[in-house]
Amino acid sequence: MNKIQHLALGLLSLGLLSACTGEQSSTNDRDSVALLSDTTLMEDRVPFRIAEHYFAAADSLPETILSAEEQEQYMGMATTMSARPTAIDWSREFVIPIVLPATGVSTEILPLSLQQRTPGELVLSYRVLRGADLKGAQMRPFAAVIVSRDYLGPVRLVERP
Repeated sequence: MNKIQHLALGLLSLGLLSACTGEQSSTNDRDSVALLSDTTLMEDRVPFRIAEHYFAAADSLPETILSAEEQEQYMGMATTMSARPTAIDWSREFVIPIVLPATGVSTEILPLSLQQRTPGELVLSYRVLRGADLKGAQMRPFAAVIVSRDYLGPVRLVERP
């Protein structure tokens, strides 16, 4: 090899090495749900977890779901080969569901924050993202959050733009 080829190979190796040691973005940088739920730790905010892999079993749901029996009545488990529904400890937690009317447009509900406005009153803010037409198919948009029973009380849902 001549000197130019050695120099080019050295520069290429140096470039690849510096690219591998650069700052890596975390999953949270790209995961909107993780970003939104991580922001729930301010003073008047109540921590919550997203209940994943569930669906609404009815068009109308209560403002809170307090037991496994109620869960079976109002929420179905959408199990897949690689994912299981989020576990809920009913002795220490309850669920706040959000369900929208059936639609022919791809729709996602993103819980934004859960705040305790006055002692005992919770306000769950969420955003609705609408996407592509489902070409004749229908879906019932649904999301749910899991909250400690320490915060159990009346819930008000607020859609944010």
